[in-house]
Amino acid sequence: MENITAAGNTEVPAYLALQQEGLKVERRLLENGTELWIASNESGQYSAPSPLELLGIYSMRQIRGGEWKASDDEIQTFLAAYYPNALPTENDG
Repeated sequence: MENITAAGNTEVPAYLALQQEGLKVERRLLENGTELWIASNESGQYSAPSPLELLGIYSMRQIRGGEWKASDDEIQTFLAAYYPNALPTENDG
């Protein structure tokens, strides 16, 4: 079983994967010294602080389509599973 972990050795493959998808990829250095990576094609533009996160944003859009945003129910299900303390309780209202 393969195990890939987000680390320095995944940044270049993420960049290459975006290029393989036909995206133009560029790196911008912002005034505050942080990086902004941008991938674009005729369908849209995607941006993130790293190539790996950029690939994640692009992949999310490809998988979920135009309705990529989470619904209220999806958000509640996610919070209940992973951040149950973030949900309001009966005593909050």
